[in-house]
Amino acid sequence: MRPFLLRFMCSAPILGVLLFALPALAQRPNVVFVLIDDLSHYGVSAYGSTEVSEKFGRFDRRPMSTPRIDRLAEEGLLCEQAYIYPLCEPSRVALMTGQYNSRNFLKAKSLHASQITFGDVFQRAGYTTGMFGKWKQTRGTKDLPAKDYLYRFGWDEFCCFDVTDEGRRYLNPLLVENGELVNYKNKPTEIDPETGRRWYGPDIVNRHALDFIDRHRDEPFFLYYPMILVHDEHTPTPDTTPRKAYDTFPDTNCRNKPCDGDDRYYFPDMVMYADKLIGNVIDKLDALGLRENTLVVVMGDNGTKEPFVHHLADGSDYVGGKGDTKDNGLHVPLVFSQPGKVPAGSRYAGLVDVVDLCPTLYEATEIDAPNADAIDGLSFWDQVAGAAGEHRDHIYTWYNANRQATDLDRVLRYAFDKDFKRYAPHHSYPEGRFFDLRTDRLERGGDRQVEIAFKHIHHSGLPAEELDPEQRRASERLQAIVDAHAYVAVTDLKLSAPRGTAEVGETLTLACQVLPADATRQNVVWESSDPEVASINKFGELTAHRPGRARVTVFSWDDARPLADRSVPAYSRDGVSDTLEVRVGGS
Repeated sequence: MRPFLLRFMCSAPILGVLLFALPALAQRPNVVFVLIDDLSHYGVSAYGSTEVSEKFGRFDRRPMSTPRIDRLAEEGLLCEQAYIYPLCEPSRVALMTGQYNSRNFLKAKSLHASQITFGDVFQRAGYTTGMFGKWKQTRGTKDLPAKDYLYRFGWDEFCCFDVTDEGRRYLNPLLVENGELVNYKNKPTEIDPETGRRWYGPDIVNRHALDFIDRHRDEPFFLYYPMILVHDEHTPTPDTTPRKAYDTFPDTNCRNKPCDGDDRYYFPDMVMYADKLIGNVIDKLDALGLRENTLVVVMGDNGTKEPFVHHLADGSDYVGGKGDTKDNGLHVPLVFSQPGKVPAGSRYAGLVDVVDLCPTLYEATEIDAPNADAIDGLSFWDQVAGAAGEHRDHIYTWYNANRQATDLDRVLRYAFDKDFKRYAPHHSYPEGRFFDLRTDRLERGGDRQVEIAFKHIHHSGLPAEELDPEQRRASERLQAIVDAHAYVAVTDLKLSAPRGTAEVGETLTLACQVLPADATRQNVVWESSDPEVASINKFGELTAHRPGRARVTVFSWDDARPLADRSVPAYSRDGVSDTLEVRVGGS
């Protein structure tokens, strides 16, 4: 039983109310959120592409379809303009928190557990939570290794790749299963008894997800399924023909490419296998009679990798652009499905930002997020459920790839709407850049160009002196949006409590005011001087355990810089902070 339930056990009347409320809780919708790794919207055939090729000649046009995702779109809603970040980790941090990277992306693989994620929010609301797939966001602290640190983000159960180390993801994978490091290469047998074939990471993770649904069918659950597929290394799948391609393929971990464990020829097979695994989840929900009470969401985490070309029905081509801030690096599939709740066959043409997913999920499940004021996203659940109109008219992004927040030389800040895009001034282009997306969707205009990471080319865009009146107004409006998100430092924290005393077993909710109100990094770290007397969680909820005194201190993320990268200390205590004392019992 979870701690938030235990708080109420001391009160019989409250316990009675709680038990009375349990049937209502059981009726709350389940949520299955699937995140596909490295797949543009055109990687899902419902968006209009059914063929793909590799532009360096590894394979010519090959068929590629996703019938199970397509069916979800037919039964629900397809979002036509969903956008995310160019790389997986910035995308995942924004997705899980609903916040811009400018607020909480301090360093790659280092997200600190003081950050509130959607796992935390669903768990706190009474959902059983499970995460199965690719993690990547943290390496833990010196005191708490990554394999155990995952519990701090609201996960009751997990089976994940890329936790303690990247390792192998496909053949003979290295996984962490509920705090246990499992190296399938060291298993007594190389054969998976479930399949009679070699151990395959996506299959193992999928079975964990299905088992999670089975065991929690009678209670509300949140299943986060950040798929291992279709990121490189590119390998055969168990469905690849001939069968020996999979059975004999090297299980090399290709950190230095090229290597014999990566072959782009198998990319279409990987996409179609991902679709099959998603189908397994839907079939499980159907078999258990849970489909109508389960909201299913499928999304991509960034664009398709740059070697691949999607071929569209109209004869045009769409080159992958992972790692770039153009449409082909940001534009991803997004599908919602829940029979009876999401109108079948519907499409949403409005802009969707990745930070919108958190508040949308919370509204769909009627959860009042305790950190709602810190979320940048806007809910569009009304539109998902069939309402007319669009919930936003532009998207703003602060993007620093996987660099540390202190490395600001290459930060890209931009705002765009459906027709235009404006980049803030940058050392490569001190005057900024502007594009008319109606005629230049992939931002190839301009007489100058600069090569950036992954050999992507950034063009200079339309010269300011050549803009027509409509373009000029759009440029000024989008630049004003960028300017409105300029960095603002935290100068003070004000900590308060309902009172300075608490009884053993009692919980008090403390409040922290961040000043100024428009400071960029609103997140804080809570700390108790004596957790055995009174502990404090990331929501600012203090629980009294035994008589005594404890000082509660709150630190600003702005200068505490909390990191979970095995560093010591995990955060600085020398910056902006505030403290108050709480007395428990008769002390």
